[in-house]
Amino acid sequence: MGFDVPADVLAFLDGASTLPRPRRRVVGPPPPPADPTPWEKIFGAPLTAEEWGVLTRLARRREVSAGEAVLDRLGIAQYLVLLLRGDVVLGSRAMDGDLRTERTLTGPAWLDLSSAWLGEPHAMEAQALSDVTVAELPLDALRLQLAAHTSLSERLCVCLAQQIGVLTGTSRNLLHNDASARFAQWLLQRCPPGESLTCEVRLQERKRDIAQQLAMTPETLSRLIRNLEQRGFISMQGYTVRIHDRSQLQRCAGATR
Repeated sequence: MGFDVPADVLAFLDGASTLPRPRRRVVGPPPPPADPTPWEKIFGAPLTAEEWGVLTRLARRREVSAGEAVLDRLGIAQYLVLLLRGDVVLGSRAMDGDLRTERTLTGPAWLDLSSAWLGEPHAMEAQALSDVTVAELPLDALRLQLAAHTSLSERLCVCLAQQIGVLTGTSRNLLHNDASARFAQWLLQRCPPGESLTCEVRLQERKRDIAQQLAMTPETLSRLIRNLEQRGFISMQGYTVRIHDRSQLQRCAGATR
């Protein structure tokens, strides 16, 4: 039984360049410097007055326009870098100079919490998909404060542990699941929180960027999308995927659950 696929969806599936690199959303204005909300979201709890005082004294804010570099690998990292608002793609450069996508982040989220501690360049480059605001904590100055603010030290350790957990799950998905399960898990991770069986996911990357993240070819990704559409699990309009029943995708991703 055949069905009609919109032209913009075909362009996405076939890797055509008629569609620009999508942006995840139009972001609002930068949070005021005195607003602790992004920091409290990333730490998962309200900050004490002392903790907030340390962060506001040390953090250097930086605005980056859409399309510009946020992080590079040209020198040793000296800052812990937090994405306060906006959307960023992280990856590494291919031989042709193209940025190979490994993951995307929406603020507030840590862009790099580890490289400065290791005395190494940033592990990945980062490019702004939207206008973004970042906060940079100089590690040398932060070290001097942590001995007197042990609760802040513990918060940073928890953040590092959370990042290790996410990376472990991603690695397990890539190593142990087939292509169908990997893509189903990838979609589920991008569903808004809640118990609703239906939801919409805005694809922020091009097809080849998504395929790179999932260790598959763009052609394989195209076949998976068509298969899920034919089975009635999802429908696609432009860069928006509507998931009709999360439980169906959960069964597809059963090897990871």
